[in-house]
Amino acid sequence: MTKKLLLSAMAGAVAALLVMGGVQAARSVARLGEASSEAVQKVMTPFAVDPTWVKSGTPNFRATETARSPDGKTIVGQWACDGPTTFEWTFGLDETVHLLDGEVHVEYLGRKFTLKPGDTATFHHGTKATWTVPQKAHKVYVLHHPGFWAQMRQKYFGTSL
Repeated sequence: MTKKLLLSAMAGAVAALLVMGGVQAARSVARLGEASSEAVQKVMTPFAVDPTWVKSGTPNFRATETARSPDGKTIVGQWACDGPTTFEWTFGLDETVHLLDGEVHVEYLGRKFTLKPGDTATFHHGTKATWTVPQKAHKVYVLHHPGFWAQMRQKYFGTSL
């Protein structure tokens, strides 16, 4: 009798998980945007950053979001900056960038490197980088929410990786 009860409980739990998964999948599909049927050019709009981030120059920042995952945890967009300028950027989410045009000199986690067109770099949430843009920079970015445990690690143990 106990074995039968245990098997029934397990079957009920599995059924509940399957139903919950199906509901979550249906909600996710319902939030999907229309698939592209033609090329679209998104207009980048100007935005300001905390003035204390700017170390030199008067940067002209512009950006546009081009896509967002149904759960909101991944965002794709374009960003541009006109220099010359040097600024510190604080990453609120994990970010992978792919430079399309221009050049950026980066100081990040004690290292210095240069991004040129075609180069890709990844930055982790809770960290800072100093960017020097000699003339201009245009990148595609992917922002990704790092998740609960990564945020707890950063909150309690700091930003060093």
